[in-house]
Amino acid sequence: LTGVDASFLNMETNSVFGHVSAMYTYDVSDAPGGASYEAVRAAILERLDDLPVFRRRLVTVPLGLDLPYWIEDPDFDIDFHLRHHAVPPPGTPEQVGEVVSRIISRPLDRSRPLWEFYVIEGLDNGTRIAHLNKIHHSTIDGKSGATLLETLLSTDPDARPSHDHAMWHPDRVPTDQELLLRTAAEYIRRPEKFIRLTVRTLREIAAQTHVGSVQMLADLIAQPMPGPVGTVLRQRLRRSHGEVVDRAPALPPTPAPRTPWNMSVTPHRRFAYTTINIDDAKTIRRATGATFNDVVMALCGLTLRKYLIKKNALPSEPLVALVPVSTRASDESATYQNRVTGLLAELGTDEDDPLALLGRVQTSMSRAKTNLQAIPAATLQDFTQFAPPLIAARAMRMYSRLRIADRLNPPFNLIISNVPGPSVPLYSAGAEMKHFFPVSTIADGQGLNITVQSYLGNLDFGFVSCRELIPDLWDLVELLHESLDDMLTAATAIAT
Repeated sequence: LTGVDASFLNMETNSVFGHVSAMYTYDVSDAPGGASYEAVRAAILERLDDLPVFRRRLVTVPLGLDLPYWIEDPDFDIDFHLRHHAVPPPGTPEQVGEVVSRIISRPLDRSRPLWEFYVIEGLDNGTRIAHLNKIHHSTIDGKSGATLLETLLSTDPDARPSHDHAMWHPDRVPTDQELLLRTAAEYIRRPEKFIRLTVRTLREIAAQTHVGSVQMLADLIAQPMPGPVGTVLRQRLRRSHGEVVDRAPALPPTPAPRTPWNMSVTPHRRFAYTTINIDDAKTIRRATGATFNDVVMALCGLTLRKYLIKKNALPSEPLVALVPVSTRASDESATYQNRVTGLLAELGTDEDDPLALLGRVQTSMSRAKTNLQAIPAATLQDFTQFAPPLIAARAMRMYSRLRIADRLNPPFNLIISNVPGPSVPLYSAGAEMKHFFPVSTIADGQGLNITVQSYLGNLDFGFVSCRELIPDLWDLVELLHESLDDMLTAATAIAT
């Protein structure tokens, strides 16, 4: 595994899980047998040679001395991974959301390939079927998740599974001695690798910012430091170096404000979902000159502002979101690994005017992207290779056990992710996929996640929260549509 992949394993505790999911809904009213349990089982077995993430299981190094490895599972059993569920009539979104909530509240079994796939019947009075693909984030990111879906499904509405089984070759499970010998060889090379990486990083920062490496180190330390010490350091740097230090930092200069969901989480989850028309978002984008992602971020910011006002819990400072950014190159589209970094951006929740809020998001996102370019994402990911899994995992368990998230302001309030989805209709044994709802993960201190997936003419929103911190998660669905109406009205007014 890469260091980034392993980080999603290390983050897991009794209440924080590293899996992510996606729910696909299908219209089966005119496709008998489409999207059925039998069709899914046949499709997976037929294409298993193109689905390495479904075949691989973890092998951990003794004592957690090095990053884990993937092997082809010699005991692969599809009937363990594929599950069958149903919701009672009438199969409302709330009923479906409750089923999904319970499924994602359970961790995956690390002794097997890290995925489960659920066929859920009974949606919309039996006219629709949902598929829920639950898979560990250590195996996949948002873009490779879309690739996985395109492998499982077909662009041909007449295609049916052939019931042939793909050929692939399982591995022998390595012994502890073999793993330790490989680890020893890696440790011999590690100090030199770390020194070279550090020197390269300083040179890259200096080249991008036209600032000496020593000054840049001082800048990086001073910018996010809160309190009077950070203030003094920043003032001295300004006197010495003029405006250089006044550029927007990659991290906010103080922690994010606290909200009701910025607490330690329980193992229990809630899931809610909805759809908006992608043309409405494009209308706002054209009227304001914002990017498409800025519009999505602003809609989320306005929704959260309305929710916190209802709860009498709106902070005076703007909320801060962590925004995942894909670093996947064009030739890596079929790579099942995490190619992602992140930036921090303000959501403008202290603005009561929708367009002013959008303007704040635009400015913050633009500055964050500039800072992100200072260090290539590949360099940032290289540093994660040096985190010993045992230490990282114990640190996360200690953080959770001591409930540190309840005592400190968070570095950000939530993750908001906008992932481009398939651009053509997809089918499961003739049943057309209508929606692609993301079901992401949460962690201590960030008990809410909003992920958005585009598919054809839709923007499909998935909300995941800790059940105890946001029990009324479906209120966010209602407030999202209200926020869209407000922003459309404001954008239309300036366009006419």
